[in-house]
Formats: sequence, C-alpha cells, structure tokens
Amino acid sequence: MTIETTPGTTTDAADEHSAQEVVEAFISALERLDLDGAAALVSNDIRWVNVPWKTSSNKKRFKKVLGAMFKDATRFEVRYSDIHERGDGVVYTDRIDIFEGGGLTMHLPVQGEFRVQDGLVTEWVDRFSWTKLMGEMGRSLPSILKHRFRR
Repeated sequence: MTIETTPGTTTDAADEHSAQEVVEAFISALERLDLDGAAALVSNDIRWVNVPWKTSSNKKRFKKVLGAMFKDATRFEVRYSDIHERGDGVVYTDRIDIFEGGGLTMHLPVQGEFRVQDGLVTEWVDRFSWTKLMGEMGRSLPSILKHRFRR
C-alpha cells in the first residue's frame, strides 16, 4: 500500500510515517473524493464516530457509510486551524469541513481525534455542533430539494 502525501507523490506505507502524516494523507484522499484511497488508510476494525452517533466499527461498514455520505459530493475541503500529534499515535484536529454536493453547501467547524497504529487509522472521532449542522442544512434546503426533485 502507498500513501499519497501530495498529489502525484506516493510512498510505501511500509516506510515509517508519523501518525499526523497518515491522517493528513487520509484527509487528503477525502478531499480528492478518493474514497478507495481513504479506505486504504484505515484498519479492518476501524471505529468511526460522529458524536453522538456511532457510525461504523469495521472497514466494510465504514466504506458503506462513507460512500453514502459522499454519494453526491462535488467538493470536500478541510481547513485546519490546528493539527497536532500527541506522540502516541493520537492526532487532534480543529478544522472547518467544507462540503458541497446534492444541493448542500456546508462549512462545519469540527474537532477530530484520530488514532493511528501501524500506519493505519484505527479510530476517527469527530465532534461538532448539531445546531450548526442543522442550520447549514436548513440554509441549503431549497437547493437540496431542487437537486432531489430534478432527478
């Protein structure tokens, strides 16, 4: 398996990568809407939680939920205000997730915690304001409905 650290540049995952580099490569794959590339960077027993929901607890479920979430995505961008590794495979992020697709346009502040072991993400926990999420969805509701009924 390889890790794409910058577009077009890959390295062998057997090489030693910091946990932060793995997380950055994972998020970069999501930004490229490369769900297979992102899934290649998670463990088979990945635990993914969007507080308060438990989203998935294995790679098969992870890929299914991620695929549904990004089904209509045309853009995903992450703007970090902070990303740092604690030193024991734990990486914290404070970021704005920008998502566009299916009529939805969203700028959501998110605090994330990733655990990395043996070059793979084993746990991904995101925390965000449900009020902010609902407000973003509400603002996009006319566009979402237009997108859905246009089909």
